[in-house]
Amino acid sequence: MQENRAQAYLQLIHTLLNCPNGEEPQILQDNSELLDRGFLETCELVASTLAEQGGENGANFLRNLASQLWQFIEMNDDGDSNNSEGENYQEYANFILELLQAEQDSDIKVIYTMLAERQHLLNARFAEILQQVAQKLIAGENSETISSIIGLIENLSIHISDFPSGNKANNIEIAITGYQIVLNNREPGSEKWTQTQNNLATAYNNRVNGSLAENL
Repeated sequence: MQENRAQAYLQLIHTLLNCPNGEEPQILQDNSELLDRGFLETCELVASTLAEQGGENGANFLRNLASQLWQFIEMNDDGDSNNSEGENYQEYANFILELLQAEQDSDIKVIYTMLAERQHLLNARFAEILQQVAQKLIAGENSETISSIIGLIENLSIHISDFPSGNKANNIEIAITGYQIVLNNREPGSEKWTQTQNNLATAYNNRVNGSLAENL
C-alpha cells in the first residue's frame, strides 16, 4: 500500500512538472487525497534530484509548491489534533531535546540528518515548544548552566536557519525564536549578546528578502 502511494506521489509530481501553465490548481484539486506530508517530502526529494541534474526550474517549482502546501496541511493538522495536544507536544519536545544533545556533541552531519528526517516538524509549533522547553531547561539553573543551554539553542538556531531543505520561511521563524530566547538570557551589551543580536538581524533580513521574493 505504501509503495503504491509513493508511486502515486511521483506520478502526480511528473504530471505537475509537465502540464501546461495554469493547469496546476485543477490537477491538485483532482488529486487532493494525495496532498499530505508524504507528498511534500517526496517533492523535496525530487527537487533535490532535479537540482543536482541542473533542472533548477523544476526544482524551484516543486519547492515553492511544497512551501505553499505546508501551510494548508498544517492548518488542517491543527484542526485534527486538538484531542492529542499532549502527545503532539511530547513529539516536538523529544525532537528538540535530541537536537540539543546532538549540538552538544557538535556533529553537524547528525543534526542535518535529523532535521531532514523530521523536517515536517519544523513549523510554528516547533518554535512555540522550543520556548517552553528552553524555559524548563533553564528554570532553577545557575548562570554557567544557563549559558551552556542557550549556547546550544543558538547553535541549533543557526543550523536550522542554514538548513537547505524544508520550508525556508518556517526555518527562519524558528531561528528568530531561538535567537530571541538567547537574547533574553544574556547580558545586554556583552560580546555574546551582540553576536546573537547580529544573528537575529540577519534572520530578520532573510525573512524580508524571502517575502519580497515570493511577491515578485
